[in-house]
Amino acid sequence: MANREGKKETERRGPDKAFARRFSIGIVLKLVVVIISLVFFISLLGYILYNNVYDLIVQELGKNAVDLATSVSRFIEEDVESFIALASVTDYENEEFDTEYYERMQQVFQDIRESTGVSFIFAEKMLSSEEIAYIFDGEPSDSGLFSPIGSVDQMGELELRVFKEGIAEATGVVDWQDWGKFVTGYCPITADSGEVVGLAGVDFSIEYIGTLLNRVRIFVIITFATIILLSVIPACKMLRDRAIALNIDFKTGLHNRRYFEFVLKSCVSHARKSSKPLSLMILDVDMLKVINDRHGHSIGDAVLKSVSERIRSSTRNTDICCRIGGDEFAVILPNAGTDKAEIVGKRILESSSVADVVKEGDSEVALDETLSIGVAEFTSDMKLQDLKEAADSAMYDAKSKGRNTMAVSKPS
Repeated sequence: MANREGKKETERRGPDKAFARRFSIGIVLKLVVVIISLVFFISLLGYILYNNVYDLIVQELGKNAVDLATSVSRFIEEDVESFIALASVTDYENEEFDTEYYERMQQVFQDIRESTGVSFIFAEKMLSSEEIAYIFDGEPSDSGLFSPIGSVDQMGELELRVFKEGIAEATGVVDWQDWGKFVTGYCPITADSGEVVGLAGVDFSIEYIGTLLNRVRIFVIITFATIILLSVIPACKMLRDRAIALNIDFKTGLHNRRYFEFVLKSCVSHARKSSKPLSLMILDVDMLKVINDRHGHSIGDAVLKSVSERIRSSTRNTDICCRIGGDEFAVILPNAGTDKAEIVGKRILESSSVADVVKEGDSEVALDETLSIGVAEFTSDMKLQDLKEAADSAMYDAKSKGRNTMAVSKPS
Protein backbone atom coordinates (compact mmCIF):
# COMPACT_ATOMS: atom_id res chain seq x y z
CA MET A 1 0.00 0.00 0.00
CA ALA A 2 2.75 2.36 0.97
CA ASN A 3 4.67 1.51 -2.15
CA ARG A 4 1.67 2.27 -4.33
CA GLU A 5 1.19 5.69 -2.59
CA GLY A 6 4.88 6.48 -2.99
CA LYS A 7 4.67 5.61 -6.65
CA LYS A 8 1.63 7.86 -7.13
CA GLU A 9 3.45 10.72 -5.34
CA THR A 10 6.42 10.27 -7.61
CA GLU A 11 4.20 10.21 -10.69
CA ARG A 12 2.44 13.36 -9.49
CA ARG A 13 5.68 15.26 -8.81
CA GLY A 14 7.14 14.25 -12.16
CA PRO A 15 4.60 16.20 -14.23
CA ASP A 16 4.81 19.16 -11.75
CA LYS A 17 8.56 19.42 -12.29
CA ALA A 18 8.20 19.15 -16.06
CA PHE A 19 5.52 21.84 -16.02
CA ALA A 20 7.71 24.03 -13.82
CA ARG A 21 10.61 23.60 -16.23
CA ARG A 22 8.42 24.44 -19.21
CA PHE A 23 6.93 27.41 -17.34
CA SER A 24 10.39 28.68 -16.36
CA ILE A 25 11.66 28.28 -19.92
CA GLY A 26 8.58 30.15 -21.22
CA ILE A 27 9.15 33.02 -18.75
CA VAL A 28 12.82 33.18 -19.60
CA LEU A 29 12.11 33.19 -23.33
CA LYS A 30 9.52 35.94 -22.93
CA LEU A 31 11.91 37.89 -20.73
CA VAL A 32 14.68 37.46 -23.28
CA VAL A 33 12.36 38.65 -26.05
CA VAL A 34 11.29 41.64 -23.95
CA ILE A 35 14.89 42.50 -23.04
CA ILE A 36 16.06 42.13 -26.65
CA SER A 37 13.13 44.26 -27.85
CA LEU A 38 13.79 46.83 -25.14
CA VAL A 39 17.52 46.93 -25.86
CA PHE A 40 16.86 47.25 -29.59
CA PHE A 41 14.27 49.98 -29.11
CA ILE A 42 16.33 52.02 -26.67
CA SER A 43 19.51 51.49 -28.71
CA LEU A 44 17.66 52.75 -31.78
CA LEU A 45 16.28 55.65 -29.79
CA GLY A 46 19.74 56.41 -28.47
CA TYR A 47 21.12 56.37 -32.01
CA ILE A 48 18.39 58.72 -33.20
CA LEU A 49 18.85 61.02 -30.23
CA TYR A 50 22.60 61.10 -30.77
CA ASN A 51 22.15 62.03 -34.42
CA ASN A 52 19.64 64.73 -33.49
CA VAL A 53 22.01 66.17 -30.89
CA TYR A 54 24.82 66.00 -33.44
CA ASP A 55 22.70 67.83 -36.04
CA LEU A 56 21.67 70.47 -33.52
CA ILE A 57 25.26 71.09 -32.48
CA VAL A 58 26.45 71.29 -36.09
CA GLN A 59 23.58 73.63 -36.95
CA GLU A 60 24.42 75.84 -33.99
CA LEU A 61 28.09 75.78 -34.99
CA GLY A 62 27.10 76.89 -38.49
CA LYS A 63 25.04 79.78 -37.10
CA ASN A 64 27.93 80.85 -34.89
CA ALA A 65 30.26 80.72 -37.90
CA VAL A 66 27.89 82.87 -39.97
CA ASP A 67 27.43 85.34 -37.11
CA LEU A 68 31.17 85.78 -36.68
CA ALA A 69 31.74 86.01 -40.45
CA THR A 70 29.02 88.68 -40.59
CA SER A 71 30.71 90.70 -37.84
CA VAL A 72 34.03 90.48 -39.67
CA SER A 73 32.40 91.48 -42.94
CA ARG A 74 30.74 94.52 -41.37
CA PHE A 75 34.07 95.54 -39.84
CA ILE A 76 35.78 95.38 -43.24
CA GLU A 77 32.91 97.36 -44.82
CA GLU A 78 33.64 100.27 -42.48
CA ASP A 79 36.68 100.93 -44.70
CA VAL A 80 35.56 99.03 -47.77
CA GLU A 81 37.44 101.26 -50.21
CA SER A 82 40.76 100.12 -48.70
CA PHE A 83 39.66 96.50 -49.08
CA ILE A 84 38.60 97.08 -52.70
CA ALA A 85 41.97 98.71 -53.48
CA LEU A 86 43.82 95.79 -51.89
CA ALA A 87 41.65 93.20 -53.68
CA SER A 88 42.14 94.90 -57.05
CA VAL A 89 45.88 94.14 -57.05
CA THR A 90 46.70 91.33 -59.49
CA ASP A 91 50.37 90.65 -58.64
CA TYR A 92 51.11 91.09 -54.93
CA GLU A 93 54.79 90.26 -55.38
CA ASN A 94 55.53 92.97 -57.94
CA GLU A 95 52.80 95.58 -57.51
CA GLU A 96 52.70 98.09 -54.67
CA PHE A 97 49.77 97.99 -52.23
CA ASP A 98 48.83 99.41 -48.85
CA THR A 99 50.98 97.21 -46.61
CA GLU A 100 50.07 99.20 -43.50
CA TYR A 101 46.36 98.42 -43.99
CA TYR A 102 47.16 94.79 -44.78
CA GLU A 103 49.33 94.29 -41.67
CA ARG A 104 46.75 96.02 -39.45
CA MET A 105 43.94 93.80 -40.72
CA GLN A 106 46.12 90.69 -40.42
CA GLN A 107 46.61 91.48 -36.74
CA VAL A 108 42.87 92.02 -36.29
CA PHE A 109 42.14 88.64 -37.89
CA GLN A 110 44.71 86.90 -35.69
CA ASP A 111 43.26 88.53 -32.57
CA ILE A 112 39.74 87.40 -33.52
CA ARG A 113 40.96 83.85 -34.17
CA GLU A 114 42.75 83.62 -30.82
CA SER A 115 39.88 85.13 -28.81
CA THR A 116 37.07 83.06 -30.38
CA GLY A 117 38.73 79.67 -30.80
CA VAL A 118 37.85 79.34 -34.50
CA SER A 119 40.03 77.10 -36.63
CA PHE A 120 40.47 79.53 -39.52
CA ILE A 121 39.26 83.04 -40.32
CA PHE A 122 39.90 84.70 -43.65
CA ALA A 123 38.77 87.16 -46.31
CA GLU A 124 38.89 86.37 -50.00
CA LYS A 125 38.15 87.73 -53.46
CA MET A 126 36.78 85.97 -56.54
CA LEU A 127 39.15 85.24 -59.40
CA SER A 128 36.68 83.18 -61.42
CA SER A 129 33.71 80.91 -60.88
CA GLU A 130 36.21 78.19 -59.96
CA GLU A 131 38.93 80.02 -58.01
CA ILE A 132 39.37 82.49 -55.18
CA ALA A 133 42.38 84.34 -53.79
CA TYR A 134 42.96 84.97 -50.10
CA ILE A 135 43.35 88.58 -48.95
CA PHE A 136 43.52 88.24 -45.15
CA ASP A 137 44.32 85.16 -43.08
CA GLY A 138 44.11 84.80 -39.31
CA GLU A 139 46.97 82.28 -39.22
CA PRO A 140 50.37 83.53 -37.98
CA SER A 141 52.69 84.21 -40.90
CA ASP A 142 55.19 81.63 -39.64
CA SER A 143 52.57 78.88 -39.58
CA GLY A 144 52.63 76.16 -42.21
CA LEU A 145 48.87 76.74 -42.64
CA PHE A 146 49.27 80.46 -43.39
CA SER A 147 47.93 81.63 -46.78
CA PRO A 148 49.85 84.69 -48.03
CA ILE A 149 47.94 87.44 -49.75
CA GLY A 150 47.02 86.39 -53.29
CA SER A 151 47.16 82.64 -52.56
CA VAL A 152 44.81 80.84 -54.91
CA ASP A 153 42.34 78.15 -53.84
CA GLN A 154 39.38 76.35 -55.37
CA MET A 155 35.93 77.93 -55.23
CA GLY A 156 33.28 75.85 -53.43
CA GLU A 157 29.64 75.71 -54.55
CA LEU A 158 28.43 77.55 -51.44
CA GLU A 159 31.10 80.22 -51.81
CA LEU A 160 30.00 80.86 -55.40
CA ARG A 161 26.35 81.11 -54.31
CA VAL A 162 27.22 83.62 -51.59
CA PHE A 163 29.19 85.67 -54.12
CA LYS A 164 26.28 85.64 -56.57
CA GLU A 165 23.32 86.05 -54.19
CA GLY A 166 24.96 88.16 -51.50
CA ILE A 167 23.41 86.13 -48.67
CA ALA A 168 25.36 84.81 -45.67
CA GLU A 169 25.24 81.01 -45.39
CA ALA A 170 26.92 78.11 -43.61
CA THR A 171 27.97 74.70 -44.83
CA GLY A 172 27.25 71.44 -43.10
CA VAL A 173 30.18 69.27 -42.08
CA VAL A 174 32.60 69.20 -45.03
CA ASP A 175 35.53 66.77 -45.11
CA TRP A 176 38.39 68.62 -46.82
CA GLN A 177 41.19 66.37 -48.05
CA ASP A 178 44.42 66.89 -46.06
CA TRP A 179 42.67 69.43 -43.82
CA GLY A 180 39.92 67.64 -41.90
CA LYS A 181 36.26 68.17 -41.23
CA PHE A 182 34.94 71.72 -40.91
CA VAL A 183 31.77 73.74 -40.66
CA THR A 184 32.23 77.04 -42.52
CA GLY A 185 30.25 80.27 -42.44
CA TYR A 186 30.48 82.82 -45.27
CA CYS A 187 29.27 86.42 -45.39
CA PRO A 188 29.55 88.76 -48.39
CA ILE A 189 31.61 91.94 -48.20
CA THR A 190 29.67 94.56 -50.12
CA ALA A 191 30.67 97.93 -51.52
CA ASP A 192 28.56 101.04 -51.01
CA SER A 193 26.95 100.29 -54.36
CA GLY A 194 25.76 96.90 -53.09
CA GLU A 195 28.23 94.93 -55.23
CA VAL A 196 29.78 91.90 -53.55
CA VAL A 197 33.55 92.56 -53.58
CA GLY A 198 34.67 89.69 -51.35
CA LEU A 199 33.76 87.17 -48.70
CA ALA A 200 34.57 86.84 -45.02
CA GLY A 201 34.86 83.20 -43.98
CA VAL A 202 35.06 81.39 -40.64
CA ASP A 203 35.96 77.70 -40.22
CA PHE A 204 35.10 75.69 -37.13
CA SER A 205 36.82 72.32 -36.99
CA ILE A 206 34.47 69.49 -36.04
CA GLU A 207 37.09 68.76 -33.36
CA TYR A 208 35.91 72.00 -31.75
CA ILE A 209 32.88 70.04 -30.55
CA GLY A 210 34.62 66.65 -30.51
CA THR A 211 34.83 66.42 -26.71
CA LEU A 212 31.13 67.10 -26.34
CA LEU A 213 30.24 64.62 -29.10
CA ASN A 214 32.39 61.90 -27.54
CA ARG A 215 30.69 62.37 -24.18
CA VAL A 216 27.29 62.09 -25.77
CA ARG A 217 28.33 59.00 -27.73
CA ILE A 218 29.71 57.22 -24.64
CA PHE A 219 26.67 58.22 -22.63
CA VAL A 220 24.33 56.71 -25.23
CA ILE A 221 26.29 53.46 -25.60
CA ILE A 222 26.72 52.76 -21.86
CA THR A 223 23.34 53.88 -20.57
CA PHE A 224 20.95 52.75 -23.33
CA ALA A 225 18.07 52.51 -20.91
CA THR A 226 15.45 54.80 -19.45
CA ILE A 227 18.16 57.00 -17.99
CA ILE A 228 19.04 57.99 -21.58
CA LEU A 229 15.62 59.56 -22.02
CA LEU A 230 15.83 61.26 -18.63
CA SER A 231 19.23 62.71 -19.45
CA VAL A 232 19.11 63.47 -23.18
CA ILE A 233 15.66 65.09 -23.22
CA PRO A 234 16.76 67.90 -20.87
CA ALA A 235 19.90 68.33 -22.98
CA CYS A 236 17.80 68.60 -26.15
CA LYS A 237 15.45 71.01 -24.39
CA MET A 238 18.40 73.14 -23.32
CA LEU A 239 19.69 73.30 -26.89
CA ARG A 240 16.20 74.07 -28.17
CA ASP A 241 15.67 76.81 -25.56
CA ARG A 242 19.05 78.26 -26.41
CA ALA A 243 18.19 78.22 -30.11
CA ILE A 244 14.88 79.94 -29.33
CA ALA A 245 16.62 82.53 -27.12
CA LEU A 246 19.07 83.34 -29.92
CA ASN A 247 16.13 84.07 -32.24
CA ILE A 248 14.05 86.26 -29.88
CA ASP A 249 14.41 90.00 -29.29
CA PHE A 250 14.58 90.32 -25.50
CA LYS A 251 12.96 93.77 -25.35
CA THR A 252 9.81 93.02 -27.32
CA GLY A 253 9.48 89.24 -27.32
CA LEU A 254 9.22 89.26 -31.13
CA HIS A 255 11.64 87.40 -33.39
CA ASN A 256 14.94 89.19 -33.97
CA ARG A 257 16.74 90.16 -37.16
CA ARG A 258 18.69 86.92 -37.27
CA TYR A 259 15.49 84.90 -37.34
CA PHE A 260 13.93 87.36 -39.83
CA GLU A 261 16.74 86.91 -42.34
CA PHE A 262 16.64 83.12 -42.00
CA VAL A 263 12.84 82.78 -42.34
CA LEU A 264 12.49 85.37 -45.12
CA LYS A 265 15.03 83.48 -47.20
CA SER A 266 13.05 80.27 -46.67
CA CYS A 267 9.73 81.96 -47.48
CA VAL A 268 11.11 83.50 -50.67
CA SER A 269 12.42 80.09 -51.77
CA HIS A 270 9.04 78.49 -51.05
CA ALA A 271 7.13 81.25 -52.85
CA ARG A 272 9.39 80.93 -55.89
CA LYS A 273 8.84 77.17 -56.08
CA SER A 274 5.12 77.11 -55.26
CA SER A 275 4.10 80.36 -57.02
CA LYS A 276 2.12 81.27 -53.92
CA PRO A 277 1.99 84.94 -52.91
CA LEU A 278 4.32 86.40 -50.31
CA SER A 279 4.38 89.92 -48.92
CA LEU A 280 6.82 91.77 -46.70
CA MET A 281 5.90 94.65 -44.42
CA ILE A 282 8.46 97.07 -42.96
CA LEU A 283 7.25 99.24 -40.06
CA ASP A 284 9.02 102.20 -38.47
CA VAL A 285 7.99 103.84 -35.18
CA ASP A 286 7.43 107.54 -35.79
CA MET A 287 9.27 110.01 -33.59
CA LEU A 288 10.89 107.38 -31.33
CA LYS A 289 14.05 109.46 -31.07
CA VAL A 290 12.00 112.44 -29.88
CA ILE A 291 10.31 110.22 -27.29
CA ASN A 292 13.69 108.94 -26.07
CA ASP A 293 15.15 112.45 -25.90
CA ARG A 294 12.11 113.90 -24.13
CA HIS A 295 11.15 111.11 -21.73
CA GLY A 296 14.17 108.80 -21.55
CA HIS A 297 15.01 105.39 -22.96
CA SER A 298 12.92 103.53 -20.37
CA ILE A 299 9.82 105.17 -21.85
CA GLY A 300 11.17 104.45 -25.34
CA ASP A 301 11.51 100.77 -24.42
CA ALA A 302 7.93 100.78 -23.11
CA VAL A 303 6.83 102.21 -26.46
CA LEU A 304 8.63 99.44 -28.33
CA LYS A 305 6.92 96.81 -26.18
CA SER A 306 3.53 98.42 -26.71
CA VAL A 307 4.06 98.66 -30.48
CA SER A 308 5.18 95.02 -30.66
CA GLU A 309 2.03 93.90 -28.83
CA ARG A 310 -0.15 95.88 -31.23
CA ILE A 311 1.63 94.40 -34.23
CA ARG A 312 1.29 90.90 -32.81
CA SER A 313 -2.40 91.29 -32.00
CA SER A 314 -3.19 92.79 -35.42
CA THR A 315 -1.49 90.12 -37.54
CA ARG A 316 -2.52 86.60 -38.52
CA ASN A 317 -1.32 83.46 -36.79
CA THR A 318 0.71 82.57 -39.88
CA ASP A 319 2.50 85.94 -40.05
CA ILE A 320 6.05 86.24 -38.69
CA CYS A 321 6.56 89.39 -36.62
CA CYS A 322 10.13 90.60 -36.03
CA ARG A 323 12.04 93.53 -34.63
CA ILE A 324 14.90 94.14 -37.07
CA GLY A 325 16.35 97.41 -35.77
CA GLY A 326 16.13 100.05 -33.06
CA ASP A 327 12.74 101.43 -34.09
CA GLU A 328 12.13 99.19 -37.10
CA PHE A 329 9.89 96.13 -37.29
CA ALA A 330 9.07 93.66 -40.06
CA VAL A 331 6.18 91.29 -40.74
CA ILE A 332 6.53 88.41 -43.21
CA LEU A 333 3.11 87.48 -44.63
CA PRO A 334 3.13 84.03 -46.30
CA ASN A 335 0.31 83.28 -48.77
CA ALA A 336 -0.68 86.95 -48.83
CA GLY A 337 -0.63 89.41 -51.70
CA THR A 338 -0.65 93.16 -51.21
CA ASP A 339 -4.45 93.16 -50.86
CA LYS A 340 -4.34 90.96 -47.73
CA ALA A 341 -1.22 92.70 -46.50
CA GLU A 342 -2.99 96.07 -46.72
CA ILE A 343 -5.82 94.72 -44.55
CA VAL A 344 -3.30 93.65 -41.91
CA GLY A 345 -1.51 97.00 -42.22
CA LYS A 346 -4.74 98.94 -41.72
CA ARG A 347 -5.49 96.94 -38.56
CA ILE A 348 -2.05 97.82 -37.22
CA LEU A 349 -2.51 101.51 -38.06
CA GLU A 350 -5.93 101.60 -36.41
CA SER A 351 -4.56 100.05 -33.22
CA SER A 352 -1.56 102.38 -33.27
CA SER A 353 -3.72 105.48 -33.64
CA VAL A 354 -4.96 105.06 -30.07
CA ALA A 355 -2.89 106.97 -27.52
CA ASP A 356 -1.11 104.80 -24.95
CA VAL A 357 -0.52 105.76 -21.33
CA VAL A 358 2.95 104.93 -20.01
CA LYS A 359 4.06 105.42 -16.41
CA GLU A 360 7.10 107.64 -15.84
CA GLY A 361 7.92 107.55 -12.13
CA ASP A 362 4.81 108.64 -10.25
CA SER A 363 3.29 110.37 -13.26
CA GLU A 364 1.67 109.03 -16.42
CA VAL A 365 2.63 110.01 -19.94
CA ALA A 366 0.17 109.79 -22.84
CA LEU A 367 1.99 108.88 -26.03
CA ASP A 368 0.66 108.71 -29.57
CA GLU A 369 2.57 105.68 -30.89
CA THR A 370 2.21 105.89 -34.66
CA LEU A 371 3.84 103.86 -37.39
CA SER A 372 4.91 104.30 -40.99
CA ILE A 373 4.38 101.08 -42.96
CA GLY A 374 5.77 99.93 -46.29
CA VAL A 375 4.43 96.85 -48.10
CA ALA A 376 5.91 94.93 -51.02
CA GLU A 377 4.87 91.70 -52.71
CA PHE A 378 7.39 89.17 -53.97
CA THR A 379 7.50 88.54 -57.72
CA SER A 380 9.33 85.80 -59.59
CA ASP A 381 11.89 88.21 -61.03
CA MET A 382 12.89 89.46 -57.59
CA LYS A 383 15.89 88.51 -55.51
CA LEU A 384 15.69 88.43 -51.72
CA GLN A 385 17.39 91.81 -51.47
CA ASP A 386 14.99 93.30 -54.02
CA LEU A 387 12.00 92.39 -51.84
CA LYS A 388 13.57 93.95 -48.75
CA GLU A 389 14.52 97.10 -50.64
CA ALA A 390 11.03 97.43 -52.15
CA ALA A 391 9.34 97.19 -48.74
CA ASP A 392 11.90 99.55 -47.17
CA SER A 393 11.44 102.09 -49.97
CA ALA A 394 7.66 101.92 -49.56
CA MET A 395 8.08 102.55 -45.83
CA TYR A 396 10.06 105.72 -46.56
CA ASP A 397 7.35 106.78 -49.01
CA ALA A 398 4.80 106.36 -46.22
CA LYS A 399 6.96 108.34 -43.81
CA SER A 400 7.26 111.20 -46.29
CA LYS A 401 3.46 111.44 -46.43
CA GLY A 402 3.10 111.95 -42.67
CA ARG A 403 2.65 109.86 -39.56
CA ASN A 404 0.53 106.73 -39.21
CA THR A 405 0.38 105.97 -42.93
CA MET A 406 1.03 103.02 -45.24
CA ALA A 407 2.46 102.83 -48.75
CA VAL A 408 2.51 99.86 -51.11
CA SER A 409 5.36 99.21 -53.52
CA LYS A 410 4.10 98.89 -57.09
CA PRO A 411 5.82 96.41 -59.44
CA SER A 412 8.09 98.19 -61.91
